[in-house]
Amino acid sequence: MNPPWSGALLGGAAVLFLSADASANRWDFTPRVSVSQTYTDNVNLASSSDDKESESVSQLNTGFSLSRDGGRTDLSLGYNLRGLAYWGDDSRNTVNHTFSGNSNTELLRETFFVDASASYRERLVDGRDGFADDTLTDGNRTGVATYRVSPYWRQQFGRFAGGEVRYSWDKTDYQDASVEGSGSESNRVQASLDSGPQFTTIGWGITYNWNQVDFEDGSRTTFESVEGLVRLNLTPQFSVFAAGGEERNDFQRDAGTDDPNDSFWRAGATWLPTPRTSLDAFYGERFFGDTYGLTLNHRARHATWSIAYSETVDVRREGQVVDLIAPEDDGPPDTRTAITRQLSVSASGQRSKVSWTVSGSRQERDFQQGDDQKVNTLTTSASYQLAPRTSAQASLQWQGTDYDVDNRKDDLYALSLGLSRTLGPRTSASLTYRHQQRDSNLPGGDYEENRVTATLSATF
Repeated sequence: MNPPWSGALLGGAAVLFLSADASANRWDFTPRVSVSQTYTDNVNLASSSDDKESESVSQLNTGFSLSRDGGRTDLSLGYNLRGLAYWGDDSRNTVNHTFSGNSNTELLRETFFVDASASYRERLVDGRDGFADDTLTDGNRTGVATYRVSPYWRQQFGRFAGGEVRYSWDKTDYQDASVEGSGSESNRVQASLDSGPQFTTIGWGITYNWNQVDFEDGSRTTFESVEGLVRLNLTPQFSVFAAGGEERNDFQRDAGTDDPNDSFWRAGATWLPTPRTSLDAFYGERFFGDTYGLTLNHRARHATWSIAYSETVDVRREGQVVDLIAPEDDGPPDTRTAITRQLSVSASGQRSKVSWTVSGSRQERDFQQGDDQKVNTLTTSASYQLAPRTSAQASLQWQGTDYDVDNRKDDLYALSLGLSRTLGPRTSASLTYRHQQRDSNLPGGDYEENRVTATLSATF
């Protein structure tokens, strides 16, 4: 069986094929290479100091980015090959690949388009074991490849209305045999018709969605809904809206859970108090009960702020692979279908020599067949320009997880401090210290690790 990354590269070739008309236009091609040397005092993430293994790791990263804008195709591609050489234990030596590609092609002017994408990356099988960006220390990883093709038709009916019909096909493959059967394929149809410019005081819209996901283990989920919306524009800055419809869903669920086939409604308002501030909020009901939504954005002189809250019924297909693993004594794996409630807050800014970002989220997932999950995250980072070519960076990450499926609670922390310097027009160097640790109620699940990394990078 071919590795999933080979399929992702073939998918990237398909992205290029769909962009064939771009050959007469300008391409932006940027090769890059970097070499790093890292020392870590706990490469095996052992909980006991007696079991810790220190290691020196040499790392080579080489790849390229390719992009093109304009004409009938917008295209972006990126590829990276990472080679890791462990001085103390060469059985850990590895080479892995990362690839992503996206394109949008206009086949018929302003009417018929095709989106295409392909990607491959390494992910932790259990996201509680460490942070996704840590590729040096021990961890159960798997390659995840995704492919997507989505043709769609847009049509304007004068000033009366505008519509779009879209079909999407996508596929997810896993390399690791431990999650074999978790790969999936999705087919989706979306259609919408929205009022045009001639409707100034009262606007309207109709949407239809159908999505079917088939997993390699034979299970299937189906979501279908139709919704109508009416909006009343009371002022140029304030409007109210009401929407309602029917949904027909089919997925595995525990006995006693709410029937997923039901009518739904929501009502809310949109407020634009200033050109730099927007607020959209609603309240409604779905088959699982009351539902809420909120989006708030504000742009100040030196910072931007954002708050969002959403409640969705979704299927976990790629990302937290642990969702697909059953507890050892509990029979079949958790269903992938869950009611997900998520609150996200973010802020970023820049002033003088300092730039900073802060983001946090809380996600609660109520599985329709299985146990609940709670994941909290917080990430902060800052950069200070010490000199025209030298800057200092600091970042702090925290992830707290509480999974009922195995009664496990974990807290992951990572602190990074670094210096970087531009050596020339295309070369740079950096020195970084990183401390990470996990506090867990899993026996032997605690660990601490310190590492220092020196990197030299160049683009061509």
